[in-house]
Amino acid sequence: MMPIASIGNSPQIPSTLPMNRASSAPDAGRTFGQTVSQLIGQVNDMQVVADGEIQQLANGRTDDLHEVVLAVAEADLSFRMLLEIRNRLIDTYQELMRMQV
Repeated sequence: MMPIASIGNSPQIPSTLPMNRASSAPDAGRTFGQTVSQLIGQVNDMQVVADGEIQQLANGRTDDLHEVVLAVAEADLSFRMLLEIRNRLIDTYQELMRMQV
């Protein structure tokens, strides 16, 4: 029987969406629309990368299933997050429209 090795300190898990400290700080010159457009662009880039990984796997150019599944999972998670942001924005808009002035 093989001995069970203890699990050491695990490395920090990186964020799904690539953002640095400078871009996450509020910017007075940046509009809400620009921020949303950037987020949509990042999610789209992740979808394109995942699609490329799937195409490479289907064509036999790669056999690294782990990387393909990881790219698809990241793209799925980022899309779900974007969808949830959209749902919250719509709910907020509808709540504002129901308010009486």
